[in-house]
Amino acid sequence: MTQSNSLPTVTAHNIHAVSIGRTGAAYMEALVRTGEIEDRLAIEGTTFSALMLDIGDDDSLVPSDYARSLKTRLVSRGIDPNRFHYESINLSIPEKSALGTIPKGAKLPTAGEHIPRSIAKAVFDSHAQAISAALDRFAGNVQKSNFNSTVFVAFGMAGGTGSGTAVGIAEQLRSRLNSNAQIVGIGQLSHSGDGSYYNNATQYQALEAVDAAISAPKKVFDGGFFMVSAEQSWQRLSAYTSTGLKEVRQRFKQMVTNRFVADSFMRWALSSDSSHLLRSLKQGDGACTIFDVAKLSHPGVQVLPGEAGSKWKAVLAQWIEFVPKYSGLVEAFKTDYAEVHVYASRNMQVELIEEALVKVVSSSYLRKGSKSIVTETNEFFDVLTAYGNIVMPGANRQHLTSYAASKASFDGLDKASQQLELS
Repeated sequence: MTQSNSLPTVTAHNIHAVSIGRTGAAYMEALVRTGEIEDRLAIEGTTFSALMLDIGDDDSLVPSDYARSLKTRLVSRGIDPNRFHYESINLSIPEKSALGTIPKGAKLPTAGEHIPRSIAKAVFDSHAQAISAALDRFAGNVQKSNFNSTVFVAFGMAGGTGSGTAVGIAEQLRSRLNSNAQIVGIGQLSHSGDGSYYNNATQYQALEAVDAAISAPKKVFDGGFFMVSAEQSWQRLSAYTSTGLKEVRQRFKQMVTNRFVADSFMRWALSSDSSHLLRSLKQGDGACTIFDVAKLSHPGVQVLPGEAGSKWKAVLAQWIEFVPKYSGLVEAFKTDYAEVHVYASRNMQVELIEEALVKVVSSSYLRKGSKSIVTETNEFFDVLTAYGNIVMPGANRQHLTSYAASKASFDGLDKASQQLELS
C-alpha cells in the first residue's frame, strides 16, 4: 500500500460549472454556498463561471440567492466582481407545435412531473438561441483567465432534463473553449430513496449516452467523467429514522442526501487547490471514475448527542463494512488505483476509520498484486458526522449494478414510452 499525504505543487486552477436540472442545481448550490470559490477568486487572474439550466425555476431560487450573496462578499473583500459570472436560464415548455419532432402522441409534462429525455431535448432545442447566448457569456468569462480550468457539467442520471441534454451542452461548450479548459461530467446515480426515479428507464439511456460520449475518439467530456454514488449516504440517513409524517420525512431525507453528496463532491474538488481533483482525473485518463460518498454516521441516528462517544466504534465499523454493499459496483469490478478521503472529527479516531476503509477498499476493489491507494484525512466540523469519499477510476456502465436494473426498467416499457426516453 502506498500511503501519501503529500500533494504536487500546482498553480492556481479555475473551477467553473454548468448545472442541469434538479440534481445539477444541488451541485451548483454546493459550489456557490461555501467559501472555497470566494478564496479561489482572491487569487489574481482567476475567474469563475456558473450557469444553471433547467425547465422551470423551482430548483434555481436557492442557488441564485447564494450566488448573489457571494458577489456581495467579493465586493466587500475588494475582489473584482467582473471575474465572477453567474446566470440562471429557466426554460418554459412551449406549445407542442413548437417542439419540433417528438414521439407521436407524447403528452407534455406539467411542473413537478418527470420530463422524458426526448421532451427535455426538444424543450432545450426550442430555446436554442437563448442557451447559445448564455454559453457564449459563460465561455467568455472562462477565457478571461490565463490559468487552466476545469468546467463541470453536473446533472442527475435518472432525471430527463439533465440526462437528455448534458452531452449536447458539453459538445456546445467544447466548441467555445480553448485547450486549457477541460470538460468534466458529474452524473449522480439514483438511490433507493428516489421513488420512481430509482434505476428507471431514463437512467439506462443516460448510461448509454455517457458511455458513448467518453468512448468516442473525440471525447465530449475530455477531462473525464465522475459517476457519483449516493446510495450509502441515503441508507445511512434512512436507517432507524421513522418519526414524523412519512411523505414529509421522505422529501426531507431526499433533500438532505442530495445536498450532502453534492457538498462532499464539491468540497473535495476544491480542496488543496484542486490537486486531489487533478490527480484523480489524471489517473482516470478521460474515462469514468467512481465517486462513492460512503457516509458512516449521521447526527441523531443510532448515537444521539450527549451519549457516550464509545458507542461510535461499533457503529462506524458496521457502516465501513457496508461500503461494498452500497457502492453500486458489481463484484467483478477491479481497479489498479484508489483514493480514500476520510472526514471526521478528531474524537472519532480518524486514523482508525482510515485504516478500516483502506482495508475494505483494498480487499474489495484492488486487483491482486496492486497496492496503489492514496489516503487523506480531514477534520470535519460536525462532531457527529463521519464519511469517506472513495475515488476509483476504470469503471464502465456494466460495472454498475444500476445498469442491469435500469435496462430492465427500459425493456419493460412499451415502444411509445421507450421512444420518449431516447434523445
